[in-house]
Amino acid sequence: MKDWPYTVFPTGWYQVGYSSELQPGDVRPAKYFDQHLVMFRTENGEVSLLDAYCQHLGAHLGYGGTVKGECLECPFHGWLWQADGELAEIPYAPGERRRVKIARWVTREVDGLILVWYDAFGREPFWEWPGIPEFADVEHNYPIVHDHVGIRKIIPQSPVENTPDYYHFMWVHGAGQPGKPLLWKEDQHYLHTRVGFWYGHGKKATWMTPNGPVFGEIETEAWGLGLSNARFVLDSFITNQLTAATPVDTEHSQLFETITVNRQPDGGPEPTGRAARMIEFQKGQIRRDFAIWENQRYVEHPPFAGGEEEHYARFRRWSRQFYSDKPYNASTEIAAAS
Repeated sequence: MKDWPYTVFPTGWYQVGYSSELQPGDVRPAKYFDQHLVMFRTENGEVSLLDAYCQHLGAHLGYGGTVKGECLECPFHGWLWQADGELAEIPYAPGERRRVKIARWVTREVDGLILVWYDAFGREPFWEWPGIPEFADVEHNYPIVHDHVGIRKIIPQSPVENTPDYYHFMWVHGAGQPGKPLLWKEDQHYLHTRVGFWYGHGKKATWMTPNGPVFGEIETEAWGLGLSNARFVLDSFITNQLTAATPVDTEHSQLFETITVNRQPDGGPEPTGRAARMIEFQKGQIRRDFAIWENQRYVEHPPFAGGEEEHYARFRRWSRQFYSDKPYNASTEIAAAS
């Protein structure tokens, strides 16, 4: 983003794929955080994300590398690398050993998502992502929908910075009125908010509100800047939409959208009717935001109006922790800003 003030990628968990789309034996080249990587799943099901290049003569293991049991075989000379990056075998010199290793990135699989931990200062994970309860609850929710948005000129902070922006809903998303803040809670890396809306405001009936306007909420949870979930609540009709923005380089991120709707009484095994329409509607709505973020410049000291500065200022103080190696202390941040 033009005029962006930070020089490091923010600390946190980031999505790099979906579990169902990486089967045993699959190998994928990848690029995240300006690093060339290789992702694979061993025959026994373990996911590994390694730096891309073989330590022997530098072949990229993501292009032609193959899984052999619990190892990844280099396409150039067949050197075998374990999932942890250790050298397992030199096939044409089986008795020889070399003190070389490929760096392994910390990964997790949670609720159908494959995640990687990133920290510019080399720290190990100091929190875990708890997942989205509805993603795992297939009894009461439809299976998650994978929306591969692709690589866009967007930084990870932009989707989460939507959280305190209660006014943009009228212009970007066609809402009849701005949102009403109901909750703002910070707990170190975790941000939890609730915003109230009259869905269908000013209209007798819409496909979303067939019985007239409904006062509902958008409950947002963010864990760092890489993963944020919006829970749209209209009475008993609940939609979850997780936005994941993973840096590819300093200007671009790979965007994933994961959506589910709670099962409707008159529905079958797959979403139909209002549930299916809500999924497609949310896919379209987030792309309206993308069009803004891709062409936006960063204004460090905005001329806020209408009281919007209160939560924007809170958010930006909270977000600073992910670009720093200093422990976050909310009271210190607030005192320093006052």
